[in-house]
Amino acid sequence: MNKFLRGVLLFCFLILVIVLFAYAQNDLTCYLIQNTTCPAGTARLIGLENDTEGFNNAHAQNNSYNTYNYSICCNVTDNASITISSACPGNVTVLNLYNGTNSHVEIGTNSNYSISVCLGSDWKYVGCSFPTGTCPPAEICILSMVGSEGTNSSNAHVGNCSQYSQKVCCKLTNNAPTKPTLYYPVNGNASVIERKPNFNWSDETDPDGDSVDYTLWINCTGCGASCSNYTITDIASSNYTVTTALCVDEWYNWTVRACDTYDACNNSNSSNFTIASIADFELIVNITDFGSMANEENNDTTDDHPPPLVGRNIGNVILNVTINATSLFDSVAINTVYYQFAADENETDSYTAACSQTAFANMDTAEQRIFCELLYEDATDEGEIELNITVPTNEGAGSKNSLIYMSPYSTE
Repeated sequence: MNKFLRGVLLFCFLILVIVLFAYAQNDLTCYLIQNTTCPAGTARLIGLENDTEGFNNAHAQNNSYNTYNYSICCNVTDNASITISSACPGNVTVLNLYNGTNSHVEIGTNSNYSISVCLGSDWKYVGCSFPTGTCPPAEICILSMVGSEGTNSSNAHVGNCSQYSQKVCCKLTNNAPTKPTLYYPVNGNASVIERKPNFNWSDETDPDGDSVDYTLWINCTGCGASCSNYTITDIASSNYTVTTALCVDEWYNWTVRACDTYDACNNSNSSNFTIASIADFELIVNITDFGSMANEENNDTTDDHPPPLVGRNIGNVILNVTINATSLFDSVAINTVYYQFAADENETDSYTAACSQTAFANMDTAEQRIFCELLYEDATDEGEIELNITVPTNEGAGSKNSLIYMSPYSTE
């Protein structure tokens, strides 16, 4: 009757252990069962049995044997996709055995015995503390042990966690990468010029040797609808050039997160910056010479003889550009067909043709728009200023000159 009662109490104890650990999501769980093998989805750490076929003050056997009545089984709660393995080498050596079976044990960090007992995980790493009176935070007791060496770390028997005061405790452990330091744009920078900055930060390492990737957040708080927020994930290196132009004259905050393979992460501090708008334009070809022309002779620059003027947007905003000039001839007024201008491409798609002056129009002393929405990126920031000249019938001989003025203004 008493023996039956002990069996019932043991059964209840084992069930209680399983229930207590089942609530810790993704935590390592190890428990003692009365069986030579462990259930599917768990890994058998060791078999154990004493001289009276019980489980305390027991000898151990490794997994090449399955003759002992009791097994310590380990798994991960609430996540079937995470596998705990007792194959060696694992993430940690929990115990070393003197023999494959009927063996005394020592802690895994000793080297007196040659047969290892290991635990490993394909999600995080298994880490253990040897032996200790109380399990550290987040660690769970695997077994207890008592030995004849004074420290209970070798030549020991094993038991369940309530048997002896010296515990072997383990947990799933994973350390986050080091904290990123933001380099550029620097915090408080109000003079960033480029609209697509190359964000760069420190190259981080992971204490566990895992690979590290980065997430970049760029947030424009309180900005208009045209100024988007960005989240760029899975960046492999410690820099990233945005592919969409950021807004000018708005404050952005940016942060970087470094994460390892198992999503343990460390966030940088936040930095802020603004991109100051610059509306600027230069004539990179600023003179042309029509040479000698006769009265009523016509020539233009569309065939590059002579060459047209060439203008470039050297700012960081989209521009409209106006043109005006001084008189070229003495015998006719300036706003006539004898002196005309037109927009042309020096780089493809550099401006919006529909609202630019692509057909010849009369030059005037008053400003007129020549380029509409001239872009600012290197491959699309240049336009040609074509000129069309006809010498008036009554124009006298001599050198003829005109000063051309071009003025940019932002369209953003």
